[in-house]
Parts: sequence; structure tokens; C-alpha cells
Amino acid sequence: MTYHLDSHDALLIVDVQYDFLAGGSLAVPDAEAIIPVLNSYIKIFNQASLPVFATRDYHPVDHCSFQAMGGEWPVHCVAGSRGAEFCAELNLPSRTIIVSKAITKDREAYSALQGTDLEDQLKRGGIKRLFVGGLATD
Repeated sequence: MTYHLDSHDALLIVDVQYDFLAGGSLAVPDAEAIIPVLNSYIKIFNQASLPVFATRDYHPVDHCSFQAMGGEWPVHCVAGSRGAEFCAELNLPSRTIIVSKAITKDREAYSALQGTDLEDQLKRGGIKRLFVGGLATD
């Protein structure tokens, strides 16, 4: 399938962080296989000067989703930790717009639109079509 990009398109990279890769506290099986595919799309969007967004879980140490706080997940993607960093092999351009989610201790976010300004950014940018790829599994 061939897509023709225009000025109303953007790319959204979802949660390609170390804690979701092999060895991470919430590793997605075979997650590393998506990185070359994402890099090819990043290159296309970057060369076309189209926006690239990247989401990340970016939790405080006492986030409500953590098992120690009564949540269902092990500690992961704590702000400032290596696990919260984007994978170094992911070729995010310097102009990538970072969207941090679940950044307060008492609010979970399973969507990049929940508790962020992503929707407003897309509207302001005139984005009508969003290409999405990454590591979300639920």
C-alpha cells in the first residue's frame, strides 16, 4: 500500500523506551524488531518536514500504577531513569515533539491523549491524519 503524505500528516511513535525493551521491567516480546521499521518512517516524515511526535510513560517514583502503590504494574519508566529513556537506536530527530504521559502520581494514562496536550497540538498544527507505531500492546 502506498501513502502520499501531505502537510496535514504527522507520525506518532509510542513508548519506545528501555523499560519496554528486552531486559526492561515491562519488556514487550521482540520489541526491538519494530525499531528499524519506525526508523524508516521517521526518516520519511523528517525528510518531508512533517511533525514527529514521540510518547513516553514518565512516572513519578510513587505512581499509582505501580504494585507497591496498589496498581497492577511493576515500577517502570520513572522520570529521569534509564528505563524512561527512548531507545538510543531510535533515530528521533531533534525537532521531535515529546509527549509525556502519566506524569502525576495519582493519574494513569493509557492514551497519549489522556492528560496531555497532544490533541491541542495536533489541532493547532492542522493535523488530520496520524500514522502511529510503537510498543503499546493494550
